[in-house]
Amino acid sequence: MTDSVLSRFWTIIVNPSAAMEAVRENPRILVAVLGVVIMMGVFSGATVHISGPEQIELMQDTRFGRMMEPEQIDEMYEQYLNVTLKDRVMHGIQGGFGGAAMAFIMGLVYMLFGKLAGGQGTFKQVMGAVMWSSVISLGFGSLIKWPLVVAKQSVMGITLGPAVLVSERGALDPLFGILSFFDIITIWGVVVLVLGFESVHGFARNKATVVVVATWLLTSLVMFGIGRLFI
Repeated sequence: MTDSVLSRFWTIIVNPSAAMEAVRENPRILVAVLGVVIMMGVFSGATVHISGPEQIELMQDTRFGRMMEPEQIDEMYEQYLNVTLKDRVMHGIQGGFGGAAMAFIMGLVYMLFGKLAGGQGTFKQVMGAVMWSSVISLGFGSLIKWPLVVAKQSVMGITLGPAVLVSERGALDPLFGILSFFDIITIWGVVVLVLGFESVHGFARNKATVVVVATWLLTSLVMFGIGRLFI
């Protein structure tokens, strides 16, 4: 299999096992990071006129929002309704690098739990596996959802999983939040990471599945719990 810089973005989709074998030999972390930054950045910049007002509306129902003056909220809302090219670029940069930073932090968590489970992978190998799985869940996932965001005029309310059954409850509803964990794109990324742990750590498939899924569920629940503190 030819493993060039660009071909890996295709291989991670059509043959993730082979892609993760290539990651074990040559992680190419910065390439994956750049892919996440570009794809999430383009998505964030292109949809800021949708996500901005939506976030402000949701914020009004949180503790932080209730502490703000109505005039402040109106001013923020107005800014998002008159988005300039500069605003889109800045929001795209923030979204892209924010997504990459989140993936890096998750990489450290997966590194910890992988080592506790007896994994033999190096820092670069594990971070490479996490970053390339993030190309799926964060990068390609953003591009896949982009048309749906435009059609529905919502970023927070878009989900490709069981949460769609309770979408009328709103993005702040706890049931919607928990079911959103099981978005198809997210699960796709988790499956790819299982293959990555199998490759870089030398785990059996069952062990890799347990370690990755348990870590993913634990971190998701922790982030969900922290988020609920501000509502």
